[in-house]
Amino acid sequence: MLFLFSCNTEMDKARVTVIDDLGNEFDFKDKPVRVISLAPSITESIYFLGLDTNLIGVTKYCDFPEQAKLKNNIGGMLDPNLEIIANLNPDLIFLTTEGNSQITYKSLKDLGFRVFVLNPKNVEGIVTSLEKLNLIFENSVSDSVLKEFKKELKSISNDSQSRMFAGFLALKPLISFNKKTFLNDVFIKSGFSNVYENENLDYPSIAEEDLFTKDPDYLFIFTEKSNETNIKKELEVRFDRLKSVRKKSYFVLDENVFTRPGPRVLN
Repeated sequence: MLFLFSCNTEMDKARVTVIDDLGNEFDFKDKPVRVISLAPSITESIYFLGLDTNLIGVTKYCDFPEQAKLKNNIGGMLDPNLEIIANLNPDLIFLTTEGNSQITYKSLKDLGFRVFVLNPKNVEGIVTSLEKLNLIFENSVSDSVLKEFKKELKSISNDSQSRMFAGFLALKPLISFNKKTFLNDVFIKSGFSNVYENENLDYPSIAEEDLFTKDPDYLFIFTEKSNETNIKKELEVRFDRLKSVRKKSYFVLDENVFTRPGPRVLN
């Protein structure tokens, strides 16, 4: 009887225990086999680590890599279709507090699903998220990819912060970001300093005249790639008083690459 009790105790032990970004502890006796991702950055991370075999559902915004579009579409990030999710019967759902809502989180929890939150606030947080995914699904491929990612990230970091910039997620109104955001950390590690890093809100609305007063050396605008030409035209007309515009030191960047806290941070 003692032998049998000992065996059962060993069988009940978790294969691995992982804490999500809300501080919730998850015991994994087995690797999840039916997984849903409610954020593009998490979907990219799963594919990057080669862990997509058991990914059964993604949002309509999960468009990278191309293969992700072939997965079951469960709707938007703020309004996922709970009926579709229930029919897919996942054993683990990933979401983020940046793009998903508290209502979605609570609804999924109330339905009895295991909901694991990944919400990196900086580049180190991306590494931590990848490490957590690797722990949950670990295999030889993901372990190797993660080690190479860390090595490459370390080799390209630049913390000189000698170049002043302003970055905007939208032009009407002007929406920037402060030092508490993932985006700001990307630029700090690339040798830039944000003129709006000390704003109280993570994503503050900026007065146009204030931007002219600060007149940063560089200007970065994030938008869809298809909208790049229109944004450049608007900058040339509306912000021609800025030295960054006059000197052609402004850049229109693909928001799908830059605003997702995932493995493409290396780009």
